[in-house]
Amino acid sequence: MKSINAFILSTILVLSASCSSLDSVKRNEAPAREYQVGAYLWFQTSGEYRALCYQAYNLARLRLDRDLENKHNRKRALIFDIDETVLDNSFSGAQEIQNQIGWDQENFNLWVKQKAAEAIPGAKEFIEYAVSRRVEVIYISNRLAIQKDDTLENLKRLGIPAKKENLYFLNNDWSKEERRLEILKKYDVVMFFGDNLGDFHKDWDNKTSDERRALVDSHHLDFGEKFIVLPNPLYGDWEKALPKSKKRADLLKTVL
Repeated sequence: MKSINAFILSTILVLSASCSSLDSVKRNEAPAREYQVGAYLWFQTSGEYRALCYQAYNLARLRLDRDLENKHNRKRALIFDIDETVLDNSFSGAQEIQNQIGWDQENFNLWVKQKAAEAIPGAKEFIEYAVSRRVEVIYISNRLAIQKDDTLENLKRLGIPAKKENLYFLNNDWSKEERRLEILKKYDVVMFFGDNLGDFHKDWDNKTSDERRALVDSHHLDFGEKFIVLPNPLYGDWEKALPKSKKRADLLKTVL
């Protein structure tokens, strides 16, 4: 696993750069990704983050065991998102923050080619268990189709079971609904795993923050039962609530 110290150093460098630049920018100005520094630090160093991941996968095992007691007419399946659900890409994101650059597809392509992502805590063990119980494991990701081979090699390097034919990567639609429906025609899907609400149902596609929260309330019985959420404070559709302005005062308005 990439050393935690590498990210701590990155964090220190980012914070140092922010402090040293105060003379050249207004004090209410914030670097474009300043709000993410604490998120990356929590993600990579906190015991609480790891505990939440283990909690999600432990709960999923209890839920799967319960389902295995029932008879199905079709083969059971589990559907997983990949990034920040099964694979940890935080080292790449921390480097971007250190270098004061935003996310872009080209940089992410280079990261995927390295096949250096590590496993999310609990993911490997749970997926191995599911496969041992003859449950089909399927991945729906918005990684590009050209990234299938590198992703498969990354998963196999970690010992995470995966089949190339079960990798449903980005098609013409960012929404995962069409790919989910294709899988649902063939399998009885017991659970969905993801870090973004769009990993679970089309209801959350292209919705405002208020609409997304209201839909969570309407689906509240599905969480921990049908939908298993992994914690991801690094990025997601929630970022749409951030103001386009990078002024600290404007950022604070989103929470005050």
